[in-house]
Amino acid sequence: MNKISIKNAHVNNLKNINIDIEFGKLTVCTGPSGSGKSSFAFNTLINKKDCILDNYPSKVVSISQRIFSTSEKLKEIEKLLLVENSLIVIDEPLAGTTKKEAIKYSKVIKTLAKANAVLVVEHRREILDYADTILLFGPASGTNGGNVTTFLNAKDYIEKLPEIKVSRIKNRSNKKISASYSEFGNKKNYNVELIVNNLTSISGKCGSGKSDYLKAVFMAFDKSVGASERRKNLLEVKNKSYIRRPYIIDASPVTKNSKSTVATYYGVSKFFKNKNPNITVEEALIIHRDNYLITKRLQYLSNIGLGYLKLTQASYTLSGGECQRIKLARMLCKKLGDRCIYIFDNPVRGLGEENICRIMDSFDELVKNNNTVLIAENDPTALLYVDNIIETN
Repeated sequence: MNKISIKNAHVNNLKNINIDIEFGKLTVCTGPSGSGKSSFAFNTLINKKDCILDNYPSKVVSISQRIFSTSEKLKEIEKLLLVENSLIVIDEPLAGTTKKEAIKYSKVIKTLAKANAVLVVEHRREILDYADTILLFGPASGTNGGNVTTFLNAKDYIEKLPEIKVSRIKNRSNKKISASYSEFGNKKNYNVELIVNNLTSISGKCGSGKSDYLKAVFMAFDKSVGASERRKNLLEVKNKSYIRRPYIIDASPVTKNSKSTVATYYGVSKFFKNKNPNITVEEALIIHRDNYLITKRLQYLSNIGLGYLKLTQASYTLSGGECQRIKLARMLCKKLGDRCIYIFDNPVRGLGEENICRIMDSFDELVKNNNTVLIAENDPTALLYVDNIIETN
């Protein structure tokens, strides 16, 4: 058994893909979000939909995007070190990891490939250095994706990647806010501090408390109903007048409702009554370009690279990266004020470098409008944009 042969794979947007996945080698699928990577990895290879498979192994292991916790996913990967002669498919194993962690787990995954056929869906450059074969899906997303370019070594692909140029001018604000808790997240005498009118990242290894830091900042400034009861361990808040309101978007899936679609979750379904909703965001923008209410809301989805999504697509089918972006767009399309804190947990999870830059530019617009943005993020591309990095340990 030396390779798995996949012929005429055409599930979702795949364009009759014919590829061999070799045993003893690490294959990495990359490309724009929505370009067909997950369709190929899970619908084709794992679920065997709409394709012909030859030499398919009896043992198959998958670690999917449904395991959203990075630390849990990494534990599952380590359990596979004794597995042999299997097809192993892993979705976004490096999401949320530091550069050091990303290199460590790339080496572990490379070790898995010595005795198995391993296919990984990932954007991070750390694992690309260890790939034997790179499958670049695209050239774009949705119906404009589904094609594959094969690179037989990482060097050829990496050399073609464009240089990341950040034009953002960093802010030099010195105004600070802070909060002290007697206890938070099982930690005694817990303190958080943040420079306002800046873009700040909380960074650190898995399990180091990044999400707790975000929650502590949010709770200190939350003024919603019941907030005072939820923060009973809060001792002091300094410069509370600098912040009018906090908003937080965590890393969870958008919904568990099986009836939810992109249109219903995003709040535009009411605009498409008696109209054809089975179109993409970009198609809707063209068809309804004279309808201000529709175009104003949908433009936010287009701006952050989700124009390819169909309005009728089930929300639970969205990838991790798509979940983060649609939540961001839903918040941005509301009437937002200034002097707010916008808090995001792993906002660029599962995104390629081009879309990461789009997201970070959106955060910069918030800062320019006299707001503060706080993210928990380790992605090297995202960190090029931030004003400050707070390391957790």
